[in-house]
Amino acid sequence: MKKKIAAALAMVMAFSLAACSGGGGTDTPSTSNGEQENVTLRFYNYALSETAKADWWNATVEAFEAENDWIDIETVTVDYNSMIQTFTNDLASGLAVDMVYGEVSWIPALAESGFVQSPEDVLSSDFYSGYYDYVLEQMKYNDTVYAVPHYYSPSLIFVNKELVEAAGLSMDSFPTTLDGLKEWIETLAAYYQGDANVTTVFGLTTAEVSATGANINAMYNAFGGTLIDDQGGLADLTSGDNLTAMTEMLDFYKYLIGNGYTQENLKLKDYRSSFGAGNVVMYVDQSWGYAQISEVSDSTSDFTVTASLPGTMGTNGKGESLVESHCFMIGSSLSDTQKEAVDLFIQYCTSTGTMEDYLNNIGLAYVAHENMEDCQISPILDGASAGKDNVVTQPLISAATSVQTEMASMVLNYVSNGVSPEDVINSYITEAEYYINQ
Repeated sequence: MKKKIAAALAMVMAFSLAACSGGGGTDTPSTSNGEQENVTLRFYNYALSETAKADWWNATVEAFEAENDWIDIETVTVDYNSMIQTFTNDLASGLAVDMVYGEVSWIPALAESGFVQSPEDVLSSDFYSGYYDYVLEQMKYNDTVYAVPHYYSPSLIFVNKELVEAAGLSMDSFPTTLDGLKEWIETLAAYYQGDANVTTVFGLTTAEVSATGANINAMYNAFGGTLIDDQGGLADLTSGDNLTAMTEMLDFYKYLIGNGYTQENLKLKDYRSSFGAGNVVMYVDQSWGYAQISEVSDSTSDFTVTASLPGTMGTNGKGESLVESHCFMIGSSLSDTQKEAVDLFIQYCTSTGTMEDYLNNIGLAYVAHENMEDCQISPILDGASAGKDNVVTQPLISAATSVQTEMASMVLNYVSNGVSPEDVINSYITEAEYYINQ
């Protein structure tokens, strides 16, 4: 999969701006009586392929079109792992992609291809200035912002409070150190030993896919490590705080998997469904993972709470998390009328009236724009609120997806194949630098 993703990204980067300009929404010329000309936007949105989010997105697009009858939004969707290949195929066939809803990790390749433009050149200045700087900073590539966040999440811990309380623990004293977290894990493991219903005490994903790579990188940051340096290269992982963080992170995964507290090779979507079924006590995810948790049962909100990563993680870690966000990217070949339509649509999707139900009941998250300051945030996220500002940014690079995904291979080699920390780290450096230097 990682080779396919890298190949698709390379193909996207190869297309020129001219390739992006064909086949886009066609503007209807202004009428003589001055009526607003009609416009079509091709909107690529992988979230429309997910059951929990599709109804909300379809209703939102329909409501927006009803308020703006001169705008037609033509939605295109495939699942998350197929979206980049879909861009590639459509651009090759001369179709335009006017607006994209996707992941931060997509930004570098699409920016380098000339496909996306800075939203600052499209969105109203008053509206653009309302984004929170610490979230907008993660949308930056080569000193230019190429996307705007819809909302954001740090890495957090979903906790089944009923399973925790049954084992004699209280969320009021949730651990604030790694050692304390291990004590909880061991207490829970002892209590649920032999209980076939509880399959995982503390879940961390290790499947070799891009979402796992981002999750592992977030854990590495929590242990005090830096993966990408300020120049966009691989940071020095062989000495100092980075080596300490990497070694301690690897040991934590070995502790979890070796003792059976975490299952090997599970994806985040696997943990989400298992958590929703009551089979997982705790696991690490982004806040919007709740969308898939809630699909399992109507009662998930009764037992689901959250907690921040411990503020002390190993020798130097402060539990800091990377900023994760679903974001809007804007095609670079828009007409002036299309730009106006994009501005209106993104503003519509960044308002309390549009977003409050979503942020409370579907894709739980924290707001990234002052327009949503009045949004009620789901009480499920109360326990993780201490970590929502404990975030750091990481320079974006075009090889980010592959470089992060390769971290899963490193973890599995260390945990399952008996390879030494020094050897797995050096092997990882070789693989990561290969992708970075492509």
